[in-house]
Amino acid sequence: MVMVVVALVQLASAGQMASYVAMPVGVGYATDAKGGRYSNSVAMKDVLFADRPRYSYGAQLGFEQPRNIEGSGVFRLSIDLNTGRVSQVTAIKSTGDSGLDSANTKAFKRWVFRPGKWKEIIIPTTVRKTWVGVRMEAAW
Repeated sequence: MVMVVVALVQLASAGQMASYVAMPVGVGYATDAKGGRYSNSVAMKDVLFADRPRYSYGAQLGFEQPRNIEGSGVFRLSIDLNTGRVSQVTAIKSTGDSGLDSANTKAFKRWVFRPGKWKEIIIPTTVRKTWVGVRMEAAW
């Protein structure tokens, strides 16, 4: 019975990205409306909406090419004090992969913080993804 469940889980996830995405708090820093500097973990308590990056490598790879996708970067989020929305995202250090940078930037642009509190936040990111392709053939 256990083997059947394991096989079903493997089939259900075949051809998808297996990922590890970390956005560590406490490593970067945040600047408040008055110019004070704090650990980014303090600012993260005021996040009202934080979207995850969406990586689209699976559609481009086909079924037979495994590919490791990884990179570590640092991003600066400029925040509009009136709305709390991220107004600009700047890659201070690229992840080394334009697709990862683009996905991170798009996600960060959708973030919303408590209005009037934060002016800027620096967030390091680390992405580790492995594409595991599986060819599915019908057994007729």
